[in-house]
Amino acid sequence: MIPYPQGVHRQADEKSLLLSLAAALPRTYAILFYSTDVRFGWVVLGLSLFVPWVGMAGLAGVVAAAGLAWLLKVDRGWIRTGFALFNPLLACSAITLAGRVGGWAPGVMGVLWAAAVVLALLLTVGMQGWIGSRVGLSVQSLPAVMVVGLLHFTGIGAGGQGTGEAFAAGIQADLLCMPDVLRGFFRAFAAMVFQASDVIGILVYVALVMSSPLGALMATTGYVAGAAALHLLGWPLNAAGTAWCGYNFLLAGVALGAGYQVPNRSSLVLAAAGGGMTALVAVALSVGLAGLGLSPGAMPYNLVVLGTMAALRLLPRPAGLHASPWTTLQPEATVRMVQIKALRFPDYYTPAVFLPCAGERVITQGFDGLLTHRGGWRHALDFEVPGAAGSWDPGSGDLREFGIFETPVYCPVACVVVAVENHVADNPVGHNNPEANWGNHVILRAEAGFHVLLAHFLQGSVAVVAGQRLRDGAYLGNCGNSGRSPVPHLHLHVQAGPLPGAPTLPFVLKHYIERDAASGLPTYHLSGVPQQTCVIRPALPAADLHACFSGWLPGTYAFENGDDTEEVRLEFDDAGRYGLESSRHRDRLTLFLSEGVLYAEPYEGGASGVLAMMSIVLARVPCIAEPTVVWHEVVAAAPFLHGVRRLCHDLCDPFLAVAVLHYRYAVVADDDGYRLTAELERADQALTRLAPKRLQARIQGRAAVVAINGETCGGREIQISLKKSK
Repeated sequence: MIPYPQGVHRQADEKSLLLSLAAALPRTYAILFYSTDVRFGWVVLGLSLFVPWVGMAGLAGVVAAAGLAWLLKVDRGWIRTGFALFNPLLACSAITLAGRVGGWAPGVMGVLWAAAVVLALLLTVGMQGWIGSRVGLSVQSLPAVMVVGLLHFTGIGAGGQGTGEAFAAGIQADLLCMPDVLRGFFRAFAAMVFQASDVIGILVYVALVMSSPLGALMATTGYVAGAAALHLLGWPLNAAGTAWCGYNFLLAGVALGAGYQVPNRSSLVLAAAGGGMTALVAVALSVGLAGLGLSPGAMPYNLVVLGTMAALRLLPRPAGLHASPWTTLQPEATVRMVQIKALRFPDYYTPAVFLPCAGERVITQGFDGLLTHRGGWRHALDFEVPGAAGSWDPGSGDLREFGIFETPVYCPVACVVVAVENHVADNPVGHNNPEANWGNHVILRAEAGFHVLLAHFLQGSVAVVAGQRLRDGAYLGNCGNSGRSPVPHLHLHVQAGPLPGAPTLPFVLKHYIERDAASGLPTYHLSGVPQQTCVIRPALPAADLHACFSGWLPGTYAFENGDDTEEVRLEFDDAGRYGLESSRHRDRLTLFLSEGVLYAEPYEGGASGVLAMMSIVLARVPCIAEPTVVWHEVVAAAPFLHGVRRLCHDLCDPFLAVAVLHYRYAVVADDDGYRLTAELERADQALTRLAPKRLQARIQGRAAVVAINGETCGGREIQISLKKSK
């Protein structure tokens, strides 16, 4: 019932069935609510045992299905995450409850229980292969619904009476003071563990709120909308009116609002719409199945969720909805990941190119320039060398007075050369050649699909030919003054098509350093569009600093963290990313290198461990090692918030704005490595006392981070040092 089978965990290839089963048990029960919280799973498992014969039947079904899946060599990741096991859990629990209510003989119940294990597992594997390959969705609980419907008739044929009111057998622990409307609501949650108890329903709901406030909000929204729709159809708003199908409403809400979608305002509306639609489908199915002696079970929510998501997958951009990119995170973490990444990488989907030159350049005309960068050609940049004659000043008339004249031009992207012009004569200073507007130029088709045009090369200097494949940084030619160019300059723009003169597209420069006009201090930019008069230069990598991170060795690193020792295990995944896991806190952090920059994925662990400090000091590290260069980064504030404040942010951030901490960074070389510093902006220091106010990390050799020192906003000293590695 999770959106899609989770990826294989690091431990998924272990040879022990018992270890896999221990990992799978809580996850199997958590999946019932689209959750990945292990603690919540244990709570649900414990509450399911309040009706022992049903709870034990479900638990035994999970164990038996895990053993069968192991023998059949089902993907170990499917076993460990519980994806292959939750349908056997549902089928075994439901068929046992139906047998108890219907008075089936113990032998019949035993046979049907075993059949439920086998059929539910096989249908899960088989149907997932079909549904997953076609629409990329989970089978949800369809296998369990089909198996229970089939075995229901088998049980009746074996001599049982059967009943459509299976949930009536639960423990009746009613709270007399509870309004009927609330009783129906909590009974829906109790039904998720095959019980009909107010108390159990309240406990399940409280556990869900503590585990995932957003999941509880979406489930509540789905139930309220479904119950309202049911009431409009003539059903009473009480336990008797909603108990038979109310759990469908909450499942539709949590699935559509927080399971398949990143929670936000639009997904909240979708959760309400899904709950209401599920009520209509439930009523229709109840009429259609009445003649067969069956209740709709969980079929209404399955049909609505799968139908809705299959339709949304066919739409290019459903308004305001964002499909969840992670199935291993809680909804709150998913929201933060999406919002933080949008802040950190605002130009992620915009064509990006490197600076096509070495050394400093001044932007003499930017986007929407006053002269030629207008209309359909508004997204373009002109470069000159600062301090020379430039900026359209003809000077004495000598082309060589312009610092950019005859300087090399480098390829800004990995690409294929599409077209080259190399025979246009250079203009005298102050003259134009409008008939050959672009002058000597090169058009490149980037690997990402867009085209790049560089214009006004020196006549005869272009050193590439059409069809040639180039890496970024390859030499293209020298800057000249050909075409519509009164003074030497380099023109750069991005366009969709391969023909010169095609309309331009928005684009950004990446990995450049901008010199502040007032202070002269340089600031590193991951990406951006420099404005006219900005002075910029490429960010040249420091090989030694890059080697510290690229050569970081896998293994176990023991750190002294204050008075304690904390072990951190480092491994690589299939994509070459670093995965760090703390043995003490069970926190996890993912790091990766790209284009000479180390990035840390948003962190979701505790506030005081080694990985919490690494997640800040290594949030983004461009390997440039220039002592005067600074850069800025944002990190999630949630790991450093607790109690009511954390709960409020978990609930409100998806609908408002994520809480972030702004840090300022710098890196300098020292005798045996590098010192990396991070300082929290003053405006953010009052947000939380647990967040680091300042940090300094020592980067050295193939052990990378060997020490971290600093202070929190609350005044606590941070002292972390590498003790040993193995």
